[in-house]
Amino acid sequence: MDARELNDSLNYTGMVRGIRTLAVTDNLAPIEEIATMTELEICKLVLDKYNVVYTESEEIGLVKKSDTETYNKIIKQIRR
Repeated sequence: MDARELNDSLNYTGMVRGIRTLAVTDNLAPIEEIATMTELEICKLVLDKYNVVYTESEEIGLVKKSDTETYNKIIKQIRR
């Protein structure tokens, strides 16, 4: 998933706020820069550190890239 697709998945104001909060709490950039970044720039910043594992209309699942191997080992998927 690229930054544009992630940005398009942010269906609600709370999701936009949440992704900005994630960028701030993980210190992905100085807070002054984050405050002036566009949603698309924030999405790119987040995707540098996280992989998107699922997107739903009201929820997006992210896993740190460093934890992706562990995630892949423990996830059980049931498909049609």
